[in-house]
Amino acid sequence: MSKNGKRYTEEFKADAIRLVGEGRSISSVASDLGINPQTLRNWVGDVKKKQEPEKSRILELEAALKAEKRRVADLEESVAILKKATAIFATSNRK
Repeated sequence: MSKNGKRYTEEFKADAIRLVGEGRSISSVASDLGINPQTLRNWVGDVKKKQEPEKSRILELEAALKAEKRRVADLEESVAILKKATAIFATSNRK
């Protein structure tokens, strides 16, 4: 599935974030630039996260942990399916 949203250059994003940093509100900057205020909030939030390396590292580790938990759950489901299949084949071979 392709995303049809607008793509903004890094320079555009940096200018928009700089305007917010100069004391203007996010909604006024967003309306002046013709972008969604939530998009600008996300950009500002990303910059703040990058400025705080400790929080950034924590978020990174949390994402990795979530991915590993998902992987473990997938593997456990696969094992359960294989056990059931083995039991089915073992009983059908005995007959």
